[in-house]
Amino acid sequence: MINKTSQGGSIIVMSLLVAMILMLMPLPDSVRLVRPEWVVLVLIYWTMAAPQRVGVGYAWLVGLVMDLLMGGPLGVLAFSYALICYIVMLTHLQIRQYPIWQQAMSVFSLILLMQMIFLLLTPLSLDLSFGLPALSSTLLWPVTYAVLRSLRRTFHVS
Repeated sequence: MINKTSQGGSIIVMSLLVAMILMLMPLPDSVRLVRPEWVVLVLIYWTMAAPQRVGVGYAWLVGLVMDLLMGGPLGVLAFSYALICYIVMLTHLQIRQYPIWQQAMSVFSLILLMQMIFLLLTPLSLDLSFGLPALSSTLLWPVTYAVLRSLRRTFHVS
């Protein structure tokens, strides 16, 4: 018999691995600027849906892995992901009650905050493409939410 707790944990890890792969996939220059923040989308969903399983520490570890994979300054994504998950943990009961379009606006705000933190902590300059990943992530939130919710219900992740 399969333990549902461990099965649920593997679903969370697998969804994050898929998100990491999507972040690492090479894209043409014209599309690269609008790449959604897949890992953050998945972290927001799981923190909102199962805050007892995915929280600040989990986000910190995922962020450290992403810092290593992306080759950026160590700890910047870890700090950003942990902060975003902390905010979601504080407000998850409210966000879960919002209609999907209002959840998407919350996601937009959170990802924009993450990008501003990244700009403050790295020597990159601000350009016109700054908000494009937040916008594309917002547009993909309903799909991401539906897919992860279906996985959560199918595999009884709680």
